[in-house]
Amino acid sequence: MTTYHVKFFKSLLSSDGHPFKCLQRVVDVRHCKSPERAVEAAKHRFRRAEQLSDWKLHADAIETEVEYSGAEERSSARSTTRRRRMRK
Repeated sequence: MTTYHVKFFKSLLSSDGHPFKCLQRVVDVRHCKSPERAVEAAKHRFRRAEQLSDWKLHADAIETEVEYSGAEERSSARSTTRRRRMRK
């Protein structure tokens, strides 16, 4: 069975002005045919959990970890999706 751990992050500044990523929520998705579908399912769950119309209101970036278990080889992979900030 494949499990996708989809992490939602918000970029913030510390009290001394240094940027850091603040974890907002981790959504675990199982039984998806692809990582892309898992991310879309996680976005939907994140919006529902936070009662939002758009996940980007509470997060700037998404990281996905893939966990294989059972009969499949155990390993993990990581990919990142970032949203670009619009300058005014």
